[in-house]
Amino acid sequence: MLLDNKVQEKLDSIITHDCYKGYELQLDSVCVKLGLSLFSATFTDTNLSGAIYKDEGKFKIYVNKNHPITRKRFTIAHEIGHYISALSGSHSAKQLFSDNQGFEDYNISYRKNGLFSEAETEANEIAAQILMPEIDVKHFTEQKLSIEEMAERFFVSQAAMSIRLYSLGVFFL
Repeated sequence: MLLDNKVQEKLDSIITHDCYKGYELQLDSVCVKLGLSLFSATFTDTNLSGAIYKDEGKFKIYVNKNHPITRKRFTIAHEIGHYISALSGSHSAKQLFSDNQGFEDYNISYRKNGLFSEAETEANEIAAQILMPEIDVKHFTEQKLSIEEMAERFFVSQAAMSIRLYSLGVFFL
């Protein structure tokens, strides 16, 4: 999915070189930069990966503390994606900026009511872009790094890395 120009411009203005340590996106720093609070949480539904809500006038991200670190990282980036989308007036704006609304996001294999939406697709694309920037992915593929090596450098799961490579048209045999 190509991001709308206004979303891409907002993303490029927020996620800058100083947001990375090596190739690893510093999610805590991004949250601080955006004024988002980040909390580790226990959910009654174990399939719930994370959520973003407005509470007491401030947006808060909650991530399932029982999930693997790479899952948590993608979830946080995904919730940041909803926020950036909303700031840009894109797909997440109406739901995120409505009273008592937000997003609850489930494992990739389990979406609430089995539904996928433009807001979820856009948040996933933003997460993939900020965690695994295209220029770095292409650099690593030119160096012939394996999926495992790339995933380790970006501190993401091999599954997320594989999906990102596929979305960029990079195929491994």
